[in-house]
Amino acid sequence: MKNKFKVALIGCGVISDNHLIPLISNPSVELVGLCDINRERAEQKLIKHGLSIPVYTDYIEMLDSLELDSVHIATPHYLHCEMTLEALKRNVNVFLEKPMCISEDEIEKMLAAERQSLAKVCVCFQNRLNPSTIFAKQICEKDGGAISAYGSLFWNRDDAYYAQDAWRGKIKTEGGGVMINQAIHTIDLLHIIMGKPISVTATKSNHTLKGIIDVEDSCEGLILFEGGGQANFYATNSYRGLDNNYVYIVTKNHKIEIRRDHIYLDDVRIDDENGEIPLMGKAVYGIGHRELINRFYEAIENRSEMPVSLESAQWAVRIILAAYKSNDTPIKI
Repeated sequence: MKNKFKVALIGCGVISDNHLIPLISNPSVELVGLCDINRERAEQKLIKHGLSIPVYTDYIEMLDSLELDSVHIATPHYLHCEMTLEALKRNVNVFLEKPMCISEDEIEKMLAAERQSLAKVCVCFQNRLNPSTIFAKQICEKDGGAISAYGSLFWNRDDAYYAQDAWRGKIKTEGGGVMINQAIHTIDLLHIIMGKPISVTATKSNHTLKGIIDVEDSCEGLILFEGGGQANFYATNSYRGLDNNYVYIVTKNHKIEIRRDHIYLDDVRIDDENGEIPLMGKAVYGIGHRELINRFYEAIENRSEMPVSLESAQWAVRIILAAYKSNDTPIKI
C-alpha cells in the first residue's frame, strides 16, 4: 500500500475508545477527523489520545470536507442507517457498530446502497473472532453442522444506565432493549453456527424498569433454521449478579459449551489459562475490536470480502425484529 487510509470517526461516546485505540496504533491508517454533536466531548478525545485533527459537529460537513477512505460510525442505533447511506453515496467504506440498523426497511436500504456503491461496510460483530467461536465453528463444520443450540445472556442494566443517554431505552432511537443492544452478539453467534434462520417464536417483557424504558428488559424464544436445526435463547438485563453469557451447541458427535470466556468439549475444558485453544494445529488470533478493525483495512487493501459483511450481519437483526413482533406466534424471516 502506497498511502495510508484516511479515516474519520463519527460518535465520541462510550464505545469510541474501542475504535480510536486500534486506529491510532494501526500503521496503515491516518486518523484525520472526529465528529460528535457535542464538540467538547470530541475535543476531550483529542486531549486523551494526543491528537491534533479537525473536530466537526455535523457529519455531513465532515464527509464533504475530508477526502476519506473510510469512516467509523459509533453513534446511537437510530443513526446507523442514515449515516451509512451518506458514506456509501460518497464511496466511503464504513466500519459500523452493531446493530447495523433497527428496522427491516433500513436493512433493505442499506443492502441496496452498498450494491450501488464502490465502497463496502463491515459490521462490528467482533465476538466472531473469539477463540471459542472459531473453535465451535470448526467442530460444527467437521461434524456436518449443528443440530441444536441454546444461548443465554444474564446482565444488569438499571435506571442509572438508561439515564446516561436520552436515546437509550426508547423504541424509536434504540430499536429495542436487551436483545438489540446486548444479546445481539449471542444471537449472531447462533446464526453463524446454525445457518440461515427461517422463523422465530418469542415473548418479551419489561420486568424491572416499567415507566423508565419502553423496550424489553427480558426476552426468550425459539429460532428455526434452514436444514431443520433449531436454537433456544433467553436474555435479560434484570439479573443482579455478575454479567454472564452462555452458549450450548450439539452436533451429531459432540456437545460444545461456551461459558463466559472458556470453552468445553464434551464436558472437558480445552482452552488454557490464556483462553487459547491448541486444536488442529491452527493458531488462535486475538479478539475484540482491534482484530476486526485490522481485518477491515486488510480487506479494503486487498479488495476482498468484508470480515463481517452487511449480508451476513442482517440476520441477527432480522431474528431480533421477528422476536419483537412474535408475541408467542411464529414469525417468518
